[in-house]
Amino acid sequence: MYFLIVILMTEFDYLFRKYHRRLLLYTLKFVERESDALDIVQNVFVAIWENGKYKQKEELVQAYLFNSIKNGCLNYLKHQKIVQKFENETSFQLLEMEAVYYQSGEKSLIERENLKQINDAIDSLPAIYKEIIVLSRVEGLKNDEIATQLHLPIRTVETRVFRALSALREKISRKSFFILLSLRWLQ
Repeated sequence: MYFLIVILMTEFDYLFRKYHRRLLLYTLKFVERESDALDIVQNVFVAIWENGKYKQKEELVQAYLFNSIKNGCLNYLKHQKIVQKFENETSFQLLEMEAVYYQSGEKSLIERENLKQINDAIDSLPAIYKEIIVLSRVEGLKNDEIATQLHLPIRTVETRVFRALSALREKISRKSFFILLSLRWLQ
């Protein structure tokens, strides 16, 4: 019995040593993080150990390994899409809840400090960006309404809003920036 286990382990060990690095490099073509790639490769080797595929001809095992890696990567990427969608939805829900909270008028010292930080950052913007952000975020006007009011092309308004938000993102905290983005909802 012991001799049989050693022979089986030797076959598996041979396959592991021969294909592990190649499979890892192949996996990294699909997956960004090495730790995730290592998990996928490990799961494939566990599967061939558990179902005894390593006992077959090496050509069949090789095809099975690479096919299993491809499928494992596709499953991983599908899962990551679901996780990302959930994170985006959760983040959006938190922003909505925060906007409702701010709308309720119950502002603590910390909230007032966030709003002060936002106002100070807006005041530090060049006049053309400050005017656009005030109209967009504070007064709640849409880009086409701003364009009409300022007699500007809508594309110019969009560009100025983008540049102003980019400048503000660098000047204020992440939380304050999310509050700024939600200000349009508070109207």
